Amino acid sequence: MRPLAGRGEPAGGHRSGDRRHRRGHRALVLTGLPLSPVHAGGEQIRADPARQPGQAAAHRRRPGGRPAQAGQGFGKPLQGTGIRPAIAQVRPIRPQELGPYVTVMRRTFGQGVPDAAAVERIRAAIELERTIAAFDDGNVVGTAGANTYQMTVPGGSLPTAGVTMVTVLTTHRRRGILTSLMRHQLDDVHNRGEPLAALYASEAPIYGRFGYGIAIFAGDLQIPRSRAAFLKPAQIGGQFRFVDAEHAVTAFMQVWERVRPGQPGMLNPPAREWRAELADPEDHRHGGSPHYRVVYEVDGTADGFALYRIRDNHHDGDFASTLMLEQLVAATADAYEALWRYCLGVDLTARVSADNRPVDEPLPFLLKDARAARMLVSDAVWLRLVDVEAALAGRSYASAGRLVVEVADTFCPWNAGRYEISYSPQGSHCQRTTAPADLELDVDVLAALYLGGNRFSTLHQARRVNELAPGAIARADAMFRTDRAPWSPSHF
Repeated sequence: MRPLAGRGEPAGGHRSGDRRHRRGHRALVLTGLPLSPVHAGGEQIRADPARQPGQAAAHRRRPGGRPAQAGQGFGKPLQGTGIRPAIAQVRPIRPQELGPYVTVMRRTFGQGVPDAAAVERIRAAIELERTIAAFDDGNVVGTAGANTYQMTVPGGSLPTAGVTMVTVLTTHRRRGILTSLMRHQLDDVHNRGEPLAALYASEAPIYGRFGYGIAIFAGDLQIPRSRAAFLKPAQIGGQFRFVDAEHAVTAFMQVWERVRPGQPGMLNPPAREWRAELADPEDHRHGGSPHYRVVYEVDGTADGFALYRIRDNHHDGDFASTLMLEQLVAATADAYEALWRYCLGVDLTARVSADNRPVDEPLPFLLKDARAARMLVSDAVWLRLVDVEAALAGRSYASAGRLVVEVADTFCPWNAGRYEISYSPQGSHCQRTTAPADLELDVDVLAALYLGGNRFSTLHQARRVNELAPGAIARADAMFRTDRAPWSPSHF
């Protein structure tokens, strides 16, 4: 089985977003024949339209680099003479179907068959009504889920679907199951009035054709303690305290909500997700110790926290363990430095390994040897603008101005069209327009630009944005600029 989106079991320290699974089914139909409806209220699945003649993929462009018309080829019979399978249905799962659902999801993520306790942990963490599956003859063959969040965007926050647990069985690959799961899910997100959807992708090529773009990059840090001397003497005015899981939920959430309003890309996981993550079952430790939960307090107020494990690596009596840092979130600069000093000072460890750190991490500038903090940067959160107009109107901009963008969106055709964005001290505004476009781009590209983590000039150089009016690229860069790189420390 091959996973598609996400990082594994929900709230288990591994993000669960998308997983593309191989599809397959016994019933075959000619692609030129109409497909009959399916029973039980499910959606019929047919071969992936983006791979068929006459169908436009979400990122396909006309000759000369112009975006394809949104919705091109959709709603028409599939052309060609090859055979393609029809699968039964896609629908929300029933409570009693969670066990088979979790089995498919966990196997695909390489986590093994769940026991009853694991199923109940997941039941407590997810939103069952947003958990959908593809069924073949009554058996689960594909999965997808979503969590209800608010995401911080420049100048505010917007409702966001956190896409997770996306998988398809290897036995059912190339049958259009993922496309049907995405269609069902994005239609539901749109009907709920959520302008944004976000996920972590297991493989980078999967989600562009569904309109997702890389909005947030993040880095994995490796820091040897032997090179981790700080540039200036410590000035720590607070104190560190170990807390149990129950107290950690309260303290961590307090810090989180202080940080979130100023950090683009940050979500607001509810208490049930914190409880699930901090439950720390054995099968989530991956060779590490149980969680260490540390809070940094000043005058009795939590200003930051760190969540980590220790992985032993003893050789001939020497201690060379690794501190595996899962979370370090600080509401003040003092708390940030204090927590890093703490983590880099834990006895009997040789190095600190931290994943999913912000690309504008200040740590190298705190160290005498800036090269000691080695960062490997990769894609993190993929964003989807489910309602382009609401998304563009829902954020602020760095400079006053006006910009008209032509957006192509084949998978969510309600988005296709031309939008006028204007910003002044009175606020931001976005509306559809017939005015001449300044820029032309596909919806996945707009998603990559939305949080300010990428520049229009960069995507223009990559030939993903067409400049139709002189100076429009520079104007767009000035308007969409943000003070901080987007970052999402959430595991979903």
